[in-house]
Amino acid sequence: MKNILPALLLLCCLLAAAGCTGTEETVPEHAGTLAEAREVFGPDIPEPSYLPEGYAFESAVRSPDGSVTLTYTGTAGDLRVTRLSAADAPCPGPTVAGNEERIVQGNGIQGHLVYENDDRSEGSLWLFRWEWNDAAFCMTGKLPVDEITKVASSIVE
Repeated sequence: MKNILPALLLLCCLLAAAGCTGTEETVPEHAGTLAEAREVFGPDIPEPSYLPEGYAFESAVRSPDGSVTLTYTGTAGDLRVTRLSAADAPCPGPTVAGNEERIVQGNGIQGHLVYENDDRSEGSLWLFRWEWNDAAFCMTGKLPVDEITKVASSIVE
């Protein structure tokens, strides 16, 4: 009986390593630089040409559903920009829950903006979602509202 337990553990490990467990690989793909993200994920990454001062690229991730998220770090916290795999795909990243959804227009972009707990004060977390030329995007961060549309419009230029 004592010899059976190690043999079963070894068999389970071998099956898992061989991919015979019946589970599907759902690990997102990562890129550490913008150049690597362009190469690995293709030319349609949601790369903004405008970022507020003090923001720098941190990483890129392609989720199993095909959405690509670029994360930038800055003085006001992280800024996450995602090109969604479909118009109805959920936005990855932090969940933003608010009751008021605002239509925001500026710099050629129109989208839906939700503030965390409807708090519009400076430094509050928000989620902005918009569509452009048959592509859907979302962005989360803590930028002032005028900067949100500047960044968004620079992605779809």
